[in-house]
Amino acid sequence: MNKKIKVLIPIIVFTIIIALLLNVKVITKYGKDYIVYEKQIPLYLKITSFIDRHFQYNELVREITKGCSNKQEKVMAILTWVNKNIKHQPKDLPVLDDHVWHTIVRGYGISDNFSDVFTTLCNYAGIDAFFTKVYTQDRSRRILLSFVRINGRWSVFDPYYGVYFKNKNGNFANIEEIKSKNDVIIETVSGKAKIEYTAFFNNLHSIKDMSLHRSNIQSPINRLLFELKKLRSNLTNK
Repeated sequence: MNKKIKVLIPIIVFTIIIALLLNVKVITKYGKDYIVYEKQIPLYLKITSFIDRHFQYNELVREITKGCSNKQEKVMAILTWVNKNIKHQPKDLPVLDDHVWHTIVRGYGISDNFSDVFTTLCNYAGIDAFFTKVYTQDRSRRILLSFVRINGRWSVFDPYYGVYFKNKNGNFANIEEIKSKNDVIIETVSGKAKIEYTAFFNNLHSIKDMSLHRSNIQSPINRLLFELKKLRSNLTNK
């Protein structure tokens, strides 16, 4: 057999295997009006879309934080941008929960979407952030709040109303300062009505660290780590 053919055969076989693998159907999920749907798409489309969104996030954050010299300035720029570019959910349009980037493109959302965009962009700016539900002590009411780590301490935000909390020094107030209720000022970048936050302050808990989750797995490396962790967990539970 010709030497060139011997070299080409494994290359051709490898190419065919890769092509077959990339065309395997995988499931992607999305929410519409609080119902979760699934659809199948080729693996190559899921990968290329993921990588495209990753670069889009990087470019957007670079534009938003241009000229910022520290984390506090970057977070403030991101909070301001979110409230300027994402509008509250119009009543006659469906509530959607899919990729964070799609919310940015649509330009509207509910409180979950605002927190999604805000914390994701913070993570892309190199600042740890996540969001979670916070309840009143009797658990009769709940709100979504975002938490951002600045100088080793976690500060609190409500991106839906563009709300942030300041301490007496004019910096973002951390959880401990907010719970103490001493000289904490509520500010907003949106000019929209604010809710009464005091009832939720007592249920704020100290945060030791942040695990991998939706807000920080939009980058390829963290997503790979997340999938490996999930795979290991599934194998352990079997």
